[in-house]
Amino acid sequence: MSAGFEVERTYTGRGGDTSLLAASALLFGTGLAVLYSASYGYALSLQMSAAHFLLRQLGYAPLALMVFLACAFLPAERLKSLVKPLTLLALAALVLPFIPGIGVSRNGATRWIGIGSRTFQPSQIFRIALVLYLAHIFSKKSERIGDVVNSALPPLVITSLGALLIFLQNDFSSAVILVLVAAALFWAAEVPVRFFAALGTILLPLTALSVLTSDFRLRRIIGFLYPGYEPTALGYQVNGSLRAIRAGGFWGKGLGLGTLKLTSIPEVQSDFVFSAFAEEAGFLGVLAFLGLWGFFLWRGYRTAFRNEDRFRSYLAFGLSTSLGIQVLVNIAVAAGALPATGIALPFYSAGGSSFLEAAAACGLLYNLSRGAPGTRADTEVPHE
Repeated sequence: MSAGFEVERTYTGRGGDTSLLAASALLFGTGLAVLYSASYGYALSLQMSAAHFLLRQLGYAPLALMVFLACAFLPAERLKSLVKPLTLLALAALVLPFIPGIGVSRNGATRWIGIGSRTFQPSQIFRIALVLYLAHIFSKKSERIGDVVNSALPPLVITSLGALLIFLQNDFSSAVILVLVAAALFWAAEVPVRFFAALGTILLPLTALSVLTSDFRLRRIIGFLYPGYEPTALGYQVNGSLRAIRAGGFWGKGLGLGTLKLTSIPEVQSDFVFSAFAEEAGFLGVLAFLGLWGFFLWRGYRTAFRNEDRFRSYLAFGLSTSLGIQVLVNIAVAAGALPATGIALPFYSAGGSSFLEAAAACGLLYNLSRGAPGTRADTEVPHE
């Protein structure tokens, strides 16, 4: 792994990281429990079974398990050979929401494709494919990374095309997350600083323009900066979320005993499931939640720095960063530190696309943690 670390002792074990596997299982289990507790009241208000959202999530479990196993045990060389077709397929999938009869529109956005009674969000699958592609291309061009035109331009084109298609689906927040994940991998690959400076002079004005020319996004920003402005409209979601978080106190009300999720938190089964959890688990439970995610991400980054092979190292780094950014953004929105974005909380929010993305990421991280003869474990010592 680059980014200023040396690697010292040899690692020859083939066994996977059981701690990473255990953390993944805990995230899966607690995610289902929290989802049920947060959503049963909303499900009943829709005249549905109390377990409606839980059962829908469990409906994706067999597919998620197959995705996890495939990603966990696919040989790395085979994975490399699949990078190009997977990237092209993921890009093609981003076009499907625009096709009448296939695309599904909700709340002014066209982000989903319908498959029977289920819907999938291609942008979340593309995020995994992009990390695979960037890890592959940067590992191939690592020796000439200073040649920005030949090394950084092709991945920039793929990233920009994917971000543009997602933006046109009226999914600004997912496009931003995609760019942030890509930027982290560009940094890890040690792309020259002048590249980021040049890119920033283009992206910052375009981002500002995209916000100022959209009434919806502009109102979101105003609602974030001035929470008291139109509290029943712009600030309704975040204000309800903050009330729930504060109501949890130190110990929380107990799992299943929260009340504000029944009346004050919109999209409680999805974007704001963390708020319902904070009310019921309190500050102590939130610390445990953050500790679990922190442990999982630590094992992911540990895998990245323990791999001498650049492809495996970049891939583990990108996957860990992608999940970490999603968790941070979701919690920041719930706590009122960022404008409402619609970014799901991996494993906890209802939704098949997010569930499958998390399963694929966990499977790949476990795969990468299995090591290979001749790879090295890290004693992370900064360059002098």
